[in-house]
Parts: sequence; structure tokens; C-alpha cells
Amino acid sequence: MIKRLMYSGIAIVMIVALVPRAFASARETAGELRRELAVAGYAGEGGQELGSITFPNSGAPVAQAAFLEGVKSLHSFQFDEAAVACQRAQQADPTFAMAYWCEAMSHNHPLWAQQDTAAAKAILEKIAPTLDGRLAKVKTDKEKAFLRAIDVLYYSPGDKLARDTAYSNTMAAMYAQSPNDHEVATWYALSLLGTVRPTDRGFRRQALAASIAQKIFAENPKHPGAAHFIIHAFDDPDHAPLGLAAARSYAGIAPSAAHALHMPSHIFVQLGMWADVRTSNIAAYKAAVEVNTRMKLAEGREDFHTLSWLQYANLMLGNIDEAKQNVESAKQAADRNPTNTGIRNGHLAMRARLILETEDWNGIASATGATSAAGAHDAHAGMPGMQMPDSNVWIFMTGYAGAKRGDLKTAESAEAQLRGAREKLETAQNAFNAKYVAVMEKQVGALIRHARGQKDEALKLAKEAVDIELSLAAPSGPADPFKPAPEFYGEMLLDSGRNAEAIAALELSLQRTPNRTPSVKALQRARSTGTAMR
Repeated sequence: MIKRLMYSGIAIVMIVALVPRAFASARETAGELRRELAVAGYAGEGGQELGSITFPNSGAPVAQAAFLEGVKSLHSFQFDEAAVACQRAQQADPTFAMAYWCEAMSHNHPLWAQQDTAAAKAILEKIAPTLDGRLAKVKTDKEKAFLRAIDVLYYSPGDKLARDTAYSNTMAAMYAQSPNDHEVATWYALSLLGTVRPTDRGFRRQALAASIAQKIFAENPKHPGAAHFIIHAFDDPDHAPLGLAAARSYAGIAPSAAHALHMPSHIFVQLGMWADVRTSNIAAYKAAVEVNTRMKLAEGREDFHTLSWLQYANLMLGNIDEAKQNVESAKQAADRNPTNTGIRNGHLAMRARLILETEDWNGIASATGATSAAGAHDAHAGMPGMQMPDSNVWIFMTGYAGAKRGDLKTAESAEAQLRGAREKLETAQNAFNAKYVAVMEKQVGALIRHARGQKDEALKLAKEAVDIELSLAAPSGPADPFKPAPEFYGEMLLDSGRNAEAIAALELSLQRTPNRTPSVKALQRARSTGTAMR
């Protein structure tokens, strides 16, 4: 049994077949390992469709299908399924070093800054205890290079970012040697994206990764990694149009991968294509639930991620009944997992989203059990939205709704709780997460002052929230911070009759969250009558 680290920081146990720990000495003394060209496009067990790749290696022919399935699953971030496929390759050929490399790679989640180093090392050391020993087990230069690179990824000193950077530099050297090798190029492109952190500025690494992936995609339009990493590279409002072709293709390339069904919606969200976001995540949620059932995996991972995106799309489309059904699905998962704080907070965040977007301020009946997870934005750095929201979102919503219905005592309590959460993060030198809490704190404070008639002070706080949000990257998915600060400020300006300033704020909001329905409607009001904030 192998303990595995999963998407939302929830540890689960996956039962796997044990594989031989020793390489067969007879194969080692028999001379060169057989070199076989991997057959592209294998559908895998159960007719899985995961795309098409070519990965020449020295494994036995009988292990090739499982190995290719594993690598393609890695390209689509189906880490659990990749591990199982790689283990089947090991069982078919216990001397196949790259099958162990494949399984070890399933423990590195580069875009979320996650890594189960101990688990990966244990797998690699089944080949041999040392790097030199592992290199002696393979015969081709490319396989040796991949083993050296993964050694850097897991054995280098320093923190995750230091290892990611060293690994990417190693992959850069491999790419310089073999620029036309699609697998070398794809893994190098991913390594570049894996060095990006949410606080980074500039687009150089994303641009380089995209240029590499686009070349592969042009030469092999069925390569799952190429399409996937183009989408990730262009996952922001400014560059999303460049990723639309890949987004339109990816789900058809790997329809058996739940994450591949979801990923196009990263581009669709950035372009405000709500019907497409909805369609993608209906399919992705169904597929994610099926994977959980088939593999006996814990809930609260890809399933919750896609469900929350589906709800957001439904809210933007005005499909309120469907959005309520999405929240009910989340509640049922929370009821099935009463001790799972991540799922509970995820359900509460979806409830909060429903209340905010429908303005049902009286529908915030007290819910207990939300627990603090103030570092949630760190859980999957570089891929905002994949982590479960923290309890501060629910606290924010209780305060926001309280102020809206005139319950200032509740609103003041929420403001104080958010202030305490922010100060705790700042004391812990977690300025990044503190900014998200600060935006929510200032918005609740602004609504309290607005309700008291202190409109200048309310506008001051709302503008401060805008300034904080503008220091953050645009969200990669549903609005984050929960209520976009420029939208909030624009609505407050509308209430004050300052239509020209409101228009500027709302246009700014739509640059960060394109075609977001509340901003579109508020902008229409600002350009017509200047109706007061909702």
C-alpha cells in the first residue's frame, strides 16, 4: 500500500499491487536491453483514450502499453491512474527502469508546488539505491538523462522551488541536446511552468513553455501534454485567446481523463464563455466521480474542483436551479465525509457563492463547523482554484450578507474575525494569503460603513481593496477574491452617483474577470441610469 498526497491536501490510501524490488540478474547479464519503439495511441485497459505519444525506450514489448498509458496519464495530471499503469509496466518487466521513473513522477505535482519526496525516492530506489546504480540499469543515453533529471527533482537540496528550478535547468540541457524529441520537449515545457509561483511577475517562462508545446502540438495534434500545457501557459485574461485552439481540442484528445475534460474551461473562463465552461465541467465532474468510484479514491479532489466551476458557470448563466443542485451535491459529499474539513469548507464556499450571486441575503442560515485553513492558497500554488477554499470565505459571506440585511452586529463580528485571520497570516510572514483575507475584510468593513451612512469611509475601504487585488494575478478560474474588488468598488461608486468612476472600475473588473455577469449588468446600469448598488 502506498500513501499518496492528493489534490486538496487530503491524504488517501490507494491499494496497489506490489512489484518486485530487485531487477532480474539474468536480464542484466543477457546483454543490451531490448529497445522498442513505443506504439503511439494505445487505448489502455478498458479502452481508455488518452491521446497519442511516441516514447522510445529499452523496456520489454509486453510492458510498452502500460508504460505509455502511464506517461499519457501523467501528461493529463491523472496521477492515481498513472501510478497504477506504471506499476503494471513494472510487473510486466521488472527490469524496466523507466516504468519506475514514470511512477515516481506521479508524486510530483508541479503546478501546485506539491511533492511527496519520500514516496518518490522509495520507488526510484527499487531500481537501485544510488543514482550510479540506477544509471547502470539502463542502456540508452536518453533514459540515463531522464534518470539524472528525476534525481535532481527529488534528491537536490533546498525547498521545492529550489528543486523545481534545478530540475528545469536539467531539462533545459536535455532539450538543447534533443529539441525534436517530443517527450523531452514536453517535460521541459512542464518544468518551466513548475517554476512559476503566484507572486511572480512577467511572462517569460510561460511564453517559452507555450512556444515549445505549440511546436509539439503542430507536429502531433493528439499529444495530450502539448495541448494541456498550452492551456496552462495561456491561463490568464490577456493570453487566453492564444490557448483557445488547444482548449477546443484537448477534451477530444484525452476524453478518458477527467482533468482533460475540465482543462478547456480554464481558457473558457478567461474568455467569459460560460456555456462552454458549463459543458466542460458537466462532463469533467461525471468523469471525476467515476474515477473516484472505480479506484476507490477519496472525495474532495478533482470532483469538487469541477463541481465548483460548474456551479460558477451556472450562476453566470442565470441557471439558479442548477446551481442549487450543484450545492446540494456538495452538501451530500460533506454529509458522507463528516470529519473532512476540506470538503465541508468546499461545500460552504459553494453555498457562499450561491448567496453572493443570487443576493439571497436571508439565506445565510448559520452553518457550524467551518474550520480555519488560512494557507489554502498555498496548497496548490500556481493553480488557484484547485485547493479547497478556507473558512474565511464563509466568514466573509456571513459578514457581507449581514451588512446587506442590516445585521451590523453579525457583520462587525465577521470583520473582526477576518482582521484576526489577516493579522495571523501577516505574523506568519504569509503576505500572499493575507492579501486575499484583507480584500474580504475591507469589503465587509465598507458595507458596514455604507449601512451607517459613512459613504466616504466606505468608498475609501473599497478602493483600498481594489489596490490590494491589483497586486495579485488575475484569477485562474472563478472569481478570487470571492467578490472582485473592482466590481465591488464600481457598485459602490454607482450608489454614490459617481457614474464615470464606476464605469472605469467596472471596465477594469471585466479586464480581470471577462464577461462576469454581475460586472456586465452593473456596467449597463452605470451607462444608463446609474441605479444604486444592488
